[in-house]
Amino acid sequence: MFESVQFDAFTTVFIIVVDIIICGVVAVHILLNKHEEATSALAWLIIVFSFPIAGTLLYIVFGINRIYTKGVDIQNANDFVSSLKHDPKLVLAGKYFETSNRHIYKTEKPQDYPIFCSSLDKLMPDTMPLTGNRLELLLDGTKAYPKMIEEIEKAKSTIHLQSFIIMDDDVGKTILNRLEYKAKSGVKVKIIYDKFGSAKALFSFLIRKYGKNIPNFEMRPFSQFRLKAPWGIQLRNHRKVLVIDGKTAFVGGINISNDNISGLSSPDHYIHDLHCMINGPAVGELQMSFLRDWHYVSTDHPVELLIEEHFPLSEPCGDSIVRVIDSGPGQNYLASEKLFMTAAATAQKYVWIMTPYFVPDKPFWKLLCTAVARGVEIRIIVPRNNNHWYAQYATQSLYSTLLEAGIKIYEKEGSFSHAKAVLVDGVWAIMGSSNCDVRSFRLNYELDFVVMQGDFLDVLHSQFQKEMSESKEVLLEDILNKKLPQRLLENACSLLTPIL
Repeated sequence: MFESVQFDAFTTVFIIVVDIIICGVVAVHILLNKHEEATSALAWLIIVFSFPIAGTLLYIVFGINRIYTKGVDIQNANDFVSSLKHDPKLVLAGKYFETSNRHIYKTEKPQDYPIFCSSLDKLMPDTMPLTGNRLELLLDGTKAYPKMIEEIEKAKSTIHLQSFIIMDDDVGKTILNRLEYKAKSGVKVKIIYDKFGSAKALFSFLIRKYGKNIPNFEMRPFSQFRLKAPWGIQLRNHRKVLVIDGKTAFVGGINISNDNISGLSSPDHYIHDLHCMINGPAVGELQMSFLRDWHYVSTDHPVELLIEEHFPLSEPCGDSIVRVIDSGPGQNYLASEKLFMTAAATAQKYVWIMTPYFVPDKPFWKLLCTAVARGVEIRIIVPRNNNHWYAQYATQSLYSTLLEAGIKIYEKEGSFSHAKAVLVDGVWAIMGSSNCDVRSFRLNYELDFVVMQGDFLDVLHSQFQKEMSESKEVLLEDILNKKLPQRLLENACSLLTPIL
């Protein structure tokens, strides 16, 4: 009996020592990597020291994001590609990069250059506003997929597709079938997908079915999620872009899924979304974004990618000015957040935001409140029925603060709205893959574009008005009498802001 007590005491002491060591190691990692995010760091420290084993496992999966390690690898790959733009070996593609400078937006008088444009020049010096683009707004997959397939059928040389989600369903199979057919006919097809977003297609072996023994058909995953490195789940490639022959591009928020088509998806799963078709000089910047990612996920040397076939000389074909902005660790890090902050900081009349997830960090929503105080109208459109209940509750935890500051909130009725766009003063807008949340601002790899001038702004303005007409405005008196359980749930979900 004495030996049993002694053994139990030894075991207890051993477990306590192991827990202390584990907590200490994790605490050091948190302090070294999250010191710039005090709230997040403190929350993780509390979780880990309160629940050493479970907290450590949670931190490994959700807390470690490899922003600095993976970001450096990606930045090195990107810098290598960019450094070769004017390499003598790339004479033909070099003509594109030289002539693209002719399309950079300028004004005769410096004082006429928009303040938001000069802000973006300083915040994101690697990006540039290009004139002469034609844009077409596409609503849902019902409009986007037929256009995409139509352009795929016209392809003569290359097709480059990047998508966060490729589903094992009718839409996924139809698009992959058409791409495989074009590859067999001689068109070079390259596809990048995200392992996390396209997990269902991976588990169903859909992706493995395509491209077998077809030289012109290549598919590569971007995210490095593996069971032995579960933190890879945090850095996801959320971009959606299709570039055909280097002349036509599709970019926005639409993934490859049945859920984006009204007739194929059930009402409970239907997703409303926005996408855009672009022609003109800006297509080259979207192509460059894809090829930088392709160099990172493949063994292809940049000299093989920066070729005339990928960068045909483009001529102005429209009246819109477009600036392409890709963001993520190692690629214009925090560019997405800077873009939203610029909208709030420089707006003179109004900022209208449409987003499926409104879970930004405190500095951004504080800036929105400050904008209201100086006379700017802020309107936010979010879905009434969200596909992630925890994100919806986290958003609702901000309602009282935002409404009391004078911000107007609209909840879009009906099916889940995945649409994302920002309209500022009616003179410039943001569209792309970025949500208004911390994940898009700091963790995801996103692809957005800024547009100014042209008829597209009027079309987008009308779309915003339509979205608001199909929404119910949230009033302060409607939320002041929330029951305690709901307030607690909302505030609990808001604690997940750093990873939502």
